[in-house]
Amino acid sequence: MPSAASRRRRLGLGVSPYRWRMTTLGLVLVALIVGAQIFSAGDPSRNTALTRVEAVWYDLRFQMLPPQRDSLIPIVIVDLDEATQQREGRWPWDRRKVGQLVQAIQHHGAVLIGFDVVFSEPGDNPVRQVLDAADLPAPVDRALNFLIDEFDGDAALGRALGDNTVLGYFFHADGGKAGRLPAPFLEFPDDIAASSTLIAMPDYTANLAVLTDHAWASGFVVAVPDADGIVRRMPLVMRHENGVYTSLGLEMSRLALAAPWARLAQEQRGSQTVVTGVQLGRQLHIPLDERGNMLVPYRGTAGSFTTVSATGVLRGDAPPAQLAALDGAIVLVGTSALGLSDLRTIPLQTGFPGVEVHANVIDTILHAAMAASDPGQRSPFYLRPDWEPGATLALLLLSGLLMALILPGRTPSTMLVLTLGWLAVVVGANLLMWHVWHLALPIGLQLLMVLSTGAVNIAGGYLATNRQKRAIQSLFGEYVPPEHVERMLDQPGDISLEGEQRTMTVLFADVRSFTALSESLSPTELKAVLNRYLSAITAVIFEHHGTIDKYVGDLVMAFWNAPLDDPHHARNAVQAALAMQRRMVELRKEFEAEGLPQFHIGIGINTGPMNVGDMGSRYRRAYTVLGDAVNLASRLESLTDFYGVPILVSDTTREQASDFVYRPVDRVQVKGRQQELVISQPLASVADVDDAVTQYAQQCDKAIAAYQAGDWDTARRLFHALASSKPDDNLSRLYLNRMAEQGVAVPGPDWSAVYVHDRK
Repeated sequence: MPSAASRRRRLGLGVSPYRWRMTTLGLVLVALIVGAQIFSAGDPSRNTALTRVEAVWYDLRFQMLPPQRDSLIPIVIVDLDEATQQREGRWPWDRRKVGQLVQAIQHHGAVLIGFDVVFSEPGDNPVRQVLDAADLPAPVDRALNFLIDEFDGDAALGRALGDNTVLGYFFHADGGKAGRLPAPFLEFPDDIAASSTLIAMPDYTANLAVLTDHAWASGFVVAVPDADGIVRRMPLVMRHENGVYTSLGLEMSRLALAAPWARLAQEQRGSQTVVTGVQLGRQLHIPLDERGNMLVPYRGTAGSFTTVSATGVLRGDAPPAQLAALDGAIVLVGTSALGLSDLRTIPLQTGFPGVEVHANVIDTILHAAMAASDPGQRSPFYLRPDWEPGATLALLLLSGLLMALILPGRTPSTMLVLTLGWLAVVVGANLLMWHVWHLALPIGLQLLMVLSTGAVNIAGGYLATNRQKRAIQSLFGEYVPPEHVERMLDQPGDISLEGEQRTMTVLFADVRSFTALSESLSPTELKAVLNRYLSAITAVIFEHHGTIDKYVGDLVMAFWNAPLDDPHHARNAVQAALAMQRRMVELRKEFEAEGLPQFHIGIGINTGPMNVGDMGSRYRRAYTVLGDAVNLASRLESLTDFYGVPILVSDTTREQASDFVYRPVDRVQVKGRQQELVISQPLASVADVDDAVTQYAQQCDKAIAAYQAGDWDTARRLFHALASSKPDDNLSRLYLNRMAEQGVAVPGPDWSAVYVHDRK
């Protein structure tokens, strides 16, 4: 007799080398992912999938933990919105009207005005248009020439700008240069310019010289979205040729803070001159990435800043509270109108006005200036620090080594809990660093490390468990169904091979006219056909959670709700029967194409109390079901040929599987039972049925109800209609013949609607 250790080895339950193999595989994964970190640390854009994960995680953090801050200096948006377009005319306006808007904003006390629009082309001058359009007499010509300056809108706007207005302009690579650029705040030598990592643009669209000269300052309004089109960062400095230029947000912040100068912070990394930030005055350092971008910590969705319609400011009829908000405020003039194409996608929403991106930049810099002067204040900047690559590498090694050494050898459920727990720690720590210290640390490779190491070990654990299952099945599979073996492995304490009684559903399926089929085929052909049929039917039963009890020639017996509990056993059995008939349609087509005989099957289903367990002799045993309810299912299968229907179910099955459309077939008394029952044919699931099937079932119900009530005139009429609509339906003809055989138009008082079957 084999020892306990021998039996355990046969079952695969002893110590196995798989733990060491899994540890080695885990260490290989660690090496690969650490290598990916080292390879991509200098240039994350090399891995587009990783970059996409990081972008999604960046957005999720903003949505879960948005920045919380109040404005120090009020920032107000004067919006060239749809209402303004309708009331004042479509943009661009006459420059004199723009000048009037500037004067109105100044009148209400704005300390600084910035334009997120560009005036690159000369405005219309009506006097010049008249002079150019007509050949006027000399006196009239001279008189009108004196009026040119008075009607020059560009000059009028230039005079209105004053010393508190900052204009915006564009850098681009679309070709062409328009307007006059302001002077750069820094000139690179040729060698530094060639090695600089700043974004460089060859072309620009700037404001007219008369406007650039009159404005206090100018700044570019370029937004550079990430690869997915989302604006997460804004360039504060850009390069054009050898000059370095500042953005509108940076320039307005410098003026608002009265910073005497701005200086670019750079360092040499190999052959490149890498930007690290911008210094405003002596106190404020603004961290930038090597391209000159600042991560924008958006305060919220559109409308986070006070917004006033431009027409209300121009005409002075905006709500008093909105006009009062302009007093002492930094004002940005921009648009949220769809037609002016200045809507962006940010981590918090789509359709975000571009002017509010600049407002968020200014607001962040002003808060940073306050934090720089107050040690108790937290900097509002979100940044990816220089030490991040080394810290990420250390965390990857920690995660990988811990999981590679701890997970192997544990149960799959324990490994899943440990993996999810460590994943929660990694994600929680990343969120904590984001929320408390504003560190935008990457997480993509961390997630890959935890999930891949955990998945590999869990998969290995399941493979080891499956080896154990196969070993057990090789020992017990001769008389225990596969589902029972699975349950024994998962919950051995809940399974007993002892007999028990429970309510179950049993199904019998049999080939019609099997004798004729067998006579038309050779033994080899018959075996091949039966094997294909039984394999197809068994697959369907397994798909619907049934257990095969036995094959008896062409007969298949299956049951539900044992050994595994199945609260929906009746429904699953009916679904299986419908699927079996659908599979038979496909099988008949295959047989026809191969020149093989086609055949049909009948299926009987019953639900009721049955005895189930491991039964038999000491020579042969089987896990099976017994009882009157089992015999009734067999009787129903044999009646399918009598009624010419593919499936028959008892009334108890119909009651417990109510989510199907049935048509009643008959009230019967089968041989060997005194109790009558109603048998029905399931047509389709309620979820899949169409109106035609529903109507047909209702017509059948009315016809059989009329027959059973003794109203044979109505029954004949309804059955004739059914037979006409479905000529291949045997049931209607059966009832018509049954009534004709009685030889009377109306049944007598002793007539019973219960049909007694005297054959099995």
